[in-house]
Amino acid sequence: MGNSAKAKSIGRLVLQLALGAMLIVGGIWALQGGGDFGAKALAGWLGKTFGVIFGVIELIAGVLLIIECFTKDIFGKFDNILGLIIMIVWAVAIVVGDIVKGDFSPFLPWLYNFASHVIILGALWSLND
Repeated sequence: MGNSAKAKSIGRLVLQLALGAMLIVGGIWALQGGGDFGAKALAGWLGKTFGVIFGVIELIAGVLLIIECFTKDIFGKFDNILGLIIMIVWAVAIVVGDIVKGDFSPFLPWLYNFASHVIILGALWSLND
């Protein structure tokens, strides 16, 4: 394995651990009645119950992502389905929350939040194999 492949492997591990931790925290936060960007968006559109359900999905997906850092893919397609659900909700939340209903003034804080949401979507997408 060359340095480039090793760096990609370490980069993927760091990304997977960070995303797993973020999903776990977002899930716990949603179960406590708050939530991250996706959970708040769902709760706002469909009601608090859907925000909590999304929180459970995030929590489970985050735990599975972290477990898979240290084991082989023992969950099969189950974690991919959870990841796909999270990606869809996150993408819709970006379109509706950041673009359609976005407050573009001041622009730099809006752009920063938008970029962070897109980075998370990209991480979800790249790790959902």
